[in-house]
Amino acid sequence: MYQHHIRSIENMKDYFAAKEEVIALIFGGSVAKGCEREDSDLDAMVVISDDKYAKRKARNATAETIDDLCTYDSGYIDVKYMTKQFLKDAAEKGSEPARNAFVKAQVLFTKDSEIPDIVAKIPVFQENEKEEKMLSFYSDFWLNYYYFLKSCPVDGYMQLHSTNEVIYSIYRMVLQQKNILFPSNRRLEEFVKAISMDTEHLVNLGRTFAASQNLKDGDEFVDCFFKLIDYKFPEDIGIVLSQYTTDFEQWWRSPRPNINEW
Repeated sequence: MYQHHIRSIENMKDYFAAKEEVIALIFGGSVAKGCEREDSDLDAMVVISDDKYAKRKARNATAETIDDLCTYDSGYIDVKYMTKQFLKDAAEKGSEPARNAFVKAQVLFTKDSEIPDIVAKIPVFQENEKEEKMLSFYSDFWLNYYYFLKSCPVDGYMQLHSTNEVIYSIYRMVLQQKNILFPSNRRLEEFVKAISMDTEHLVNLGRTFAASQNLKDGDEFVDCFFKLIDYKFPEDIGIVLSQYTTDFEQWWRSPRPNINEW
């Protein structure tokens, strides 16, 4: 952490601590995680009452940026307002990106003694969801790779979309196998690449495939993936097709997080 971040964090803490309506201040993001750049912004999760949050929501003010508390050029604080119930919901049923947002998060101050314990329960990989997610990501991979790319003469948007889904679903399966929370699409490659030299090679192949959208590059990428994964894939293709139908065609019957945010 850079010295200008440390000074700016103190400014942020003093600013929110002086506000009567603020129940707690949670510091997260790249600086809290230790993967910041010199010009990285600060991420503040500000806990307020249900009533105060409702008023902010009514005027579309549940998020904002604050520029004048940072001590460095172009620095700013990215503020997300939330309630204690939001933290409880995130701990109970949060998506992986929601949970990842709290990795190494620090409660800088709180007026509610329960909040630190709740926050500690959020950035936890959910083992009980692992098998279901692996099947969903494999189904997404199977349809896009074996059907849309290898069996159908797709081009244009559909070729781009299917290529993206193949790469995305493979990376998600790699993270699931290693019990690593999916951070966001923006940082997906970074997280997979950091696991090992083998996954770094996989990401390099994935980038080549993404750039070319050439099936030969796709085959090399997929072959590399199969050598890395030890998941027992379903032998009954009906299971795969049924899961894909549930996830992409009938999701509206029993809504759950979209597969790209799950």
